[in-house]
Amino acid sequence: MFSTYHTMPSLVQSHHLGNLSKLESLDLSWNKLDGSIPVTLASLSFLAFLNLSYNQLIGMIPTGPQLQLFPNTSYEGNKVLWGPPLTAKEVELTPPTLNGTQSYTEEDEINWVYIIATLGYIAGFGVVVVPLLYSKRWRHCYYSPLDRVIVRILNHPEQRARNQRRRNNINQLRRRQHH
Repeated sequence: MFSTYHTMPSLVQSHHLGNLSKLESLDLSWNKLDGSIPVTLASLSFLAFLNLSYNQLIGMIPTGPQLQLFPNTSYEGNKVLWGPPLTAKEVELTPPTLNGTQSYTEEDEINWVYIIATLGYIAGFGVVVVPLLYSKRWRHCYYSPLDRVIVRILNHPEQRARNQRRRNNINQLRRRQHH
């Protein structure tokens, strides 16, 4: 039997507790222990008695073969401790706040995809548009080839018509010269 009535937060937070595989009874009540219950405590298979009540433990009670079988009184007095057996298994397990309301919802989650896309857009805007606005050299280097392409696209039918008229005029002159 291992029983204590002293303040020993390092023992509850220690991962060596799981090495005590033959431990049958553990009473750490009224010790002002803080932190979460170690997952290794859930692996103790010979544990017949557990009392972690009236401490300052937080988080979900680890799932294991026995921790959910102990009565609620084994965990009472820890205001931010949750999970089976304190809450029903059917209930979605979300950590409660100090006043008992739910502290986190899916809507509160940050969607990093939108943040990264926004940062990329801002960086791209800063790299391309800002120099075009403030540097005459950059504007000239950027817009000169762009202007040529636009002129080719937009003036192409007019240029074709102009070339056709020129050819017609040249052909008329040639005909006049031969007659």
